[in-house]
Amino acid sequence: MGEYAVMACHAGAKIIGGCCGPMPEHLRHMREALDTRARGDRPSLEKIVEILGPFTSAGDGTGADAKDASEHRTRRGRRRG
Repeated sequence: MGEYAVMACHAGAKIIGGCCGPMPEHLRHMREALDTRARGDRPSLEKIVEILGPFTSAGDGTGADAKDASEHRTRRGRRRG
């Protein structure tokens, strides 16, 4: 989980957390990795696959499937509290 959190940060994620019931130990490892590792370059798809394993969906989000999906999204602006 720590390696995942660091790669997400290097890829540009601004909010990093867990999904589907992370345990406190998972979050502790993520926080420790984020606090102790230097900022790095954006990971390539090859590096992501090397560390996390192959994609399980039909596409990797970089081809025509990504373009089609992005055309259907609209940006509504920042939420105000």
